[in-house]
Amino acid sequence: MSLALRFDASASKVVIETQAKGMLAKLAHDLAIDAKGLSASASLEGESAKLELRAAVDQLAVDGVKKGGSIDRSTLSRSDRDDIERKIRADVLRGHEVVVAMDAPVGNLEAGRRTVEATGRVEVGGRSARVSSRCELTATDARVTASGRVKISLASLGITAPKGPLGAFRVDDDVEVVYSLAFDIAR
Repeated sequence: MSLALRFDASASKVVIETQAKGMLAKLAHDLAIDAKGLSASASLEGESAKLELRAAVDQLAVDGVKKGGSIDRSTLSRSDRDDIERKIRADVLRGHEVVVAMDAPVGNLEAGRRTVEATGRVEVGGRSARVSSRCELTATDARVTASGRVKISLASLGITAPKGPLGAFRVDDDVEVVYSLAFDIAR
């Protein structure tokens, strides 16, 4: 069976979470960075799903500072946010688009909830790295939602983890991407 899935960007969310490391990491901030302007395509061929997700680097936006299990949107000033976003775009990701291609054995896509292992690649600026994610699929007759977390090593993509002044702290090489992607089933 072949089934087309239509991406619903308004019901989807991708957040990149960073963590500070180093001697003075307590003075730095663990960030939540929202990937806005996402595009995606997905299809179901037999019992396997294929996904391609694209995120424009110029639309990455600092959502706030992670504190415990929540996001504090009041800690950073507008100029701090602008500075971090500029560094992400110009120094870290260098304006490249982020592309993720994943495959997952989903079995018979019936209504309900199940966990699957998705594997694939993330690409930034011509360099790519293998990734995998335990993905929670929730399906109804009209919609499929895939949610989960995936760790990505910046070094595997040839990206040097950003550092603070005088190297007092740095962003951990592993960033975690938290996602919830919604697709309408096209019949």
